[in-house]
Amino acid sequence: MGKGVVLRWVENKRLGAHLRGRGVEIGALWRRFPVAARSMVWYVDRHHSSELQREYPELGQQLISPDVVADAGQLPFANGSLNFVIANHVLEHMPFPLASLRSWYRVLGAGGVLILKIPDRRYTFDVKRRRSTLQHLIEEDLHPEAFDKLAHFQDWVAHVGGRAQGSEALQHETTRLMDLDYSIHYHVWTDEDIRELIDYTRTGMGLNWRPVLFLGAHFYRKECAVALQRD
Repeated sequence: MGKGVVLRWVENKRLGAHLRGRGVEIGALWRRFPVAARSMVWYVDRHHSSELQREYPELGQQLISPDVVADAGQLPFANGSLNFVIANHVLEHMPFPLASLRSWYRVLGAGGVLILKIPDRRYTFDVKRRRSTLQHLIEEDLHPEAFDKLAHFQDWVAHVGGRAQGSEALQHETTRLMDLDYSIHYHVWTDEDIRELIDYTRTGMGLNWRPVLFLGAHFYRKECAVALQRD
């Protein structure tokens, strides 16, 4: 067992220490985040497991059957009804991440915790893509009618799929993925971008929570991990 595996286990224990009571995990696919045995977790995804299996055949294993099929950005839970929300490698898949954070905050009760794990573009297949600036997120949040879904998919296909800009291959692959409603990374960040984003949710969006744990990307963890607790 490598050093990184042990360190990740320890860090997940530190994150999991904040998870008590009733909550949801969004987009778990095949890997549940470890929580206390007495906690109640509902699993949320955008499709039933059979559809997810067709979308992710490369995973090659049985996927978790969601308890709730819903848009992750609009959770169908009452205000303040949950003790925790787990979004492990989810935020980058959301077209409107600020709206998603607003929704996740809404369902948390006082003392509730949001767990985020977000890949750092420097250490993933997103390395060739430009960072999503905070101003870009704010503009798309303020003007959702102007959201350019095609441009996001073309960026993904060019810089992750390796298709040349303006080529027929890029156009074909973009159309194929959009027809599938494939879940791309709409946005990419570094851990410093995530610090800035969290600060903005507090100062610019009025979300009354605070980071109780922030783990930046490292050699054994190609993501940042955050626990945000609602006051």
